Amino acid sequence: MNDEQITGVVVGYDGSTGGVQALEWAAGEAQARGLSLTVLHVWDVYVGGPIAMPVVDLRGVAEENLNNGVAHVREVAPDLSVRGVLARGQAAAKLIEAGRGADMIVLGPRGLGGFAGLVLGSVGAQVAAHAPCPVVVVRGELVPPPEQVHGHVVVGVDGSPASREALSLAFTEAGAHGWDVHAVIAWEAVPERVNPPLVDEAGMREAAQARLARMMIPARELHPDVKVQSDIVTGQPREVLMSAAEEARLLVVGSRGLGGFRGLLLGSVSHALVHHAPCPVAVVHAT
Repeated sequence: MNDEQITGVVVGYDGSTGGVQALEWAAGEAQARGLSLTVLHVWDVYVGGPIAMPVVDLRGVAEENLNNGVAHVREVAPDLSVRGVLARGQAAAKLIEAGRGADMIVLGPRGLGGFAGLVLGSVGAQVAAHAPCPVVVVRGELVPPPEQVHGHVVVGVDGSPASREALSLAFTEAGAHGWDVHAVIAWEAVPERVNPPLVDEAGMREAAQARLARMMIPARELHPDVKVQSDIVTGQPREVLMSAAEEARLLVVGSRGLGGFRGLLLGSVSHALVHHAPCPVAVVHAT
């Protein structure tokens, strides 16, 4: 990549089926938010030992792959501003670098690249953990619902700074796409062995609900037309959010929770959801 800062939506493309899904999701996102789209293809030469290797123009193959990706975007979104960028190096590092000026990075769940540098399986987790902008891993079947079915975005909230950013992105996405917001607190129940007079669980849940309402005030003021539902669901965060996202168009989580409420850490949870969620997952960092 050159020194020119990339802006708008960046999609990492490797030529796989998952990469095509990521292209199409990223194109829809860029259109909905009025942003440009950059298709980024990363390649490199890997030598694993003294083995015979066929003579292949790896850069030429990479350029062809990138051009195919850009052409596909122009076919599905002819009015979208799109360009291709070819980079050589380590895939996660190049994607994180591209995120310095971007609004969002979009990746497929797993790459099938013919070269080692094009595999986006573990790369997705690395980028989600370290990118300076929100990262969306496009998972699940991207079948648009019927026109009469209204979509929604689920956001996991734990009271941490990262979950505040997650709320902000959830409302931005809902406003851009005409979705509703479903804010979810995953609540770990107080063990029965705890003496009830020492722990007022009902009061704690009520306080958590009130705090969630306060946290949403800035986003609701910016997006007054977005309908909101909020729930406190008893269970482990991973299972609660996986279940809530079954029919969602997007699941948004913070990269690491600070446990603002009991049992609501989202560090390992966000990592698990990147690999197993039933819909696209957006991972957001605290600013």
